[in-house]
Amino acid sequence: MAIPRVIKVFIASPGDLAVERRAFKDTVDELNKGFGRGADVIFEPLGWEDALSQVGRRSQSVINQDVDACDVFVLVMWRRWGQEAPDAAPYTSYTEEEFYRALARFEKTSAPTIFVLLKSIDPGQMADPGEQLKKVLELRKKLEQTRKVLYRGFEDETAFSREIDQHLIAFARGECKTTEANRAVPIVPESLQAEIDKHKAAAQRAVEELEQSRAAAERAVKEAEKARTEAKDAIARADAAEDVAEAKAARKLLELAESAARAALEGKIEEARQSFAKALDGTTNLRVLYLGYDFFERIGELDEAEQLLRRWLAISGPDARTQETAAAYGNLGVVLRTRGELNGAEAMHRKALEIDEQLGWPEGVANNLGNLANVLLTRGDLDGAEAMHRKALAINEKLGLPDGVANNYANLGVILRTRGDLDGAEAMHRKALAIEVKIGRLEGQATAYGNLGSVVKARGDVQGAREIWTKSRDLFGRIGAQHKRKMVQGWIDGLGP
Repeated sequence: MAIPRVIKVFIASPGDLAVERRAFKDTVDELNKGFGRGADVIFEPLGWEDALSQVGRRSQSVINQDVDACDVFVLVMWRRWGQEAPDAAPYTSYTEEEFYRALARFEKTSAPTIFVLLKSIDPGQMADPGEQLKKVLELRKKLEQTRKVLYRGFEDETAFSREIDQHLIAFARGECKTTEANRAVPIVPESLQAEIDKHKAAAQRAVEELEQSRAAAERAVKEAEKARTEAKDAIARADAAEDVAEAKAARKLLELAESAARAALEGKIEEARQSFAKALDGTTNLRVLYLGYDFFERIGELDEAEQLLRRWLAISGPDARTQETAAAYGNLGVVLRTRGELNGAEAMHRKALEIDEQLGWPEGVANNLGNLANVLLTRGDLDGAEAMHRKALAINEKLGLPDGVANNYANLGVILRTRGDLDGAEAMHRKALAIEVKIGRLEGQATAYGNLGSVVKARGDVQGAREIWTKSRDLFGRIGAQHKRKMVQGWIDGLGP
């Protein structure tokens, strides 16, 4: 009988994660009963609970022996930094000492494998953090900037246990090896990377629009200051002074949101998250609320995105017949559709569409028709989806909006391919590709090539599909969309030699 391989796993965490520490031990026990038996592996959990049973030496010294001996080091952080460590200078907590001790060993020997799991923090707490949370937020940004350690977020105990299970199994299978070549590769949580890649163009537009908003805010400050100077009586001067303060506050808020949007564009998720938390704290500025919603929706934090939209709706007025209210309903529909709540999504999009039609705002109408079409497509109503996309296409063509036209062509191509109309599907995807090339949107080109490859493969032309998908893969690689590049590479590999 083979001797099982022992994998020592150390968990480091502050005291606000007692539930997760218990879940860690339970998950390891379950792994040993199931996966471990089949793979001849035993996971040995290490941590302060075990080390403190020894006496006669500084407890942290005993714990550090486990840090030095572990094969896997797991750092879990939430809102607290950890117990103060007066005897561990220059470190300010024992958790920090354990992490940097493991990291120093990793830098020298490529061991242990280090995983960092970060529990979600309410943006309201980020906006006004205490001393403990400030240190945690700084570490989160540092992890993102240095990009040497794999880190992932989690929401609750169930998600945490799932992360531990997946990471330890991957380590046991040899799928988490770190080499000098990949140490410098930027590592972003996979769940976020796809969304970041998908919406970089939107983030760029957000930055440009913010710059225009900031310019308007600066003009407002100058106008308010001029009014204060020209005010003759005391009451008028007081009102003018208040206007100046409000204008300056609005400008500062937009600058903060602009900083967050730029960070998101560059893939600096933690920096963007923390900047948005401050910008969104108590704001009634709809532009800032939109940018916050857009950020959290793109990175998959749908609960926070929905909360911001509900605030937006309360400010704009749920019964108001305005573009702002229509946009709030439309974006709520996007969130609900992403969750799979199709009835709720349809209701939101129909509300938005009704308002936009009453206002005579064709761009909003086209957008909501496209959103409704995607709900119908998800339900399998191909006829209804096609009819709505064609209506949206006619509007976008009349308005001269090439990105909207390209999106409509792409969706119509998917519908036609689903029906088996490969010639019609190819025609649509080639139209979408031509527009994407003309406007220089590389991500759109990559997506169009991916769709075309699927049509060619459906015809049985394996070599043709390989050539087209290779173009898609290379374009995704060019713009840094590694998640999508790997996806397309998987399609290519599935074609065989």
